Amino acid sequence: MDEIIKNLVFNEVLYITRRGTEYRFSGRDKFNSGIKYSINQNCKTLPLVTFQQAFNDFINGVEINSNWYRNFNKREYETRSCNLSVLKSLLSRIKS
Repeated sequence: MDEIIKNLVFNEVLYITRRGTEYRFSGRDKFNSGIKYSINQNCKTLPLVTFQQAFNDFINGVEINSNWYRNFNKREYETRSCNLSVLKSLLSRIKS
């Protein structure tokens, strides 16, 4: 997990929607060390605790999907649903 985070480069595309909107890495959040990214002019944060849990569950064979996200943190799921796409994209970088 640390290797994935350390290898992120400023302005790197983390995810592209079907409509071509790019989610770009914009740094680390100073408050919770989360992963900050921009969608057009909006800034979003994927909390580090969410990424850590998703990483651990993924390594243990749990599918990271909307059900997982809703069960992990319903409020976050409802207010930052775009984080799921970023999570899946980051998890796809895990070397098999």
